[in-house]
Amino acid sequence: MQIKNHYLKKVLTWLLPFTCILCSQPSDCDQDLCTPCLKSLPLLTKGCDCCAIPLPENAQGWLCGQCLQKTPPFDVIHALYKYQLPITNLILELKFKQALVNAKILGELLAQEIQNVWYKNKPLPNLIIPMPLHRQRLKERGFNQALELARPVARKLKIPLNTIDCIRHQSTNPQATLSAHERQKNVKDAFSVAKSFAEEHIAVIDDVITTGSTMTEFCSVLKRQGAKRIDVWCSARVC
Repeated sequence: MQIKNHYLKKVLTWLLPFTCILCSQPSDCDQDLCTPCLKSLPLLTKGCDCCAIPLPENAQGWLCGQCLQKTPPFDVIHALYKYQLPITNLILELKFKQALVNAKILGELLAQEIQNVWYKNKPLPNLIIPMPLHRQRLKERGFNQALELARPVARKLKIPLNTIDCIRHQSTNPQATLSAHERQKNVKDAFSVAKSFAEEHIAVIDDVITTGSTMTEFCSVLKRQGAKRIDVWCSARVC
């Protein structure tokens, strides 16, 4: 059966060749993103060792001032790209134009970086939790973009997904319209967790980290439920 599926995929690829989602040209890779466009993406190469906020290339020290002043509830954020063009367009098209192929590609790129760079010489988390979406937003959008990103990551790394025990029970105003202080108030008590995660090493996946207020609130709840370690994986970090 596996052999048949392998040849079926080969035939489908030949019949329906990959087309780059950025330049619309035939892709030379086994995904809808060509090598030149892949190389043009704004990799985040210098960030805080804890929250991944971009730092100047000549920055002294490995932690930003905010993380030095107050330790976040997560242990580390790994962000693949800076939230700049064309990443901004890919994520906005995913969220508001239902471009689910973008989630598949960004998830595959995230999985490659996790496997080959970030966790090349250290153990992976044993559970993945996508950032929960409130049921009203889920109804409006039709999908949770964090879950769509998490699917190819979980499949590639063979880590189970938990999508049922964490709930965003409070509908909040869009974070993009608020100041940093207002964002903290906006997401306070927005999440609930239905089970203990005692001694679990968890990876939380989201599309973009901005001020980190939402992620901080969610990870605080997970830590109160016993999570031993929380690693955050995201496609992009706002500069």
